[in-house]
Amino acid sequence: MLQQLILTLDGITAGDYLAWARDPEPPALGRELSSIAVGGDPLGDTVVAWLSWAGTAPAAHEAVRAAGLALTPEVAGVGARALAAAA
Repeated sequence: MLQQLILTLDGITAGDYLAWARDPEPPALGRELSSIAVGGDPLGDTVVAWLSWAGTAPAAHEAVRAAGLALTPEVAGVGARALAAAA
């Protein structure tokens, strides 16, 4: 299952967040989490992550932690949506 996470930041840029608050090799990777792609405008306030899960995707806050993205005080909001897997 594919899942998109959208983190809205306040007080930190996406570039700084990704440099300081992200684990590039989270423990879930290679297990229930097949792959992660993370991006965002380095000077912007939004980080988008695309996650590929072996099974059902967890709730947004659980998925954020599993993907190695920290829920720091600068994370003002977290959104998630399931995406159809490519055939």
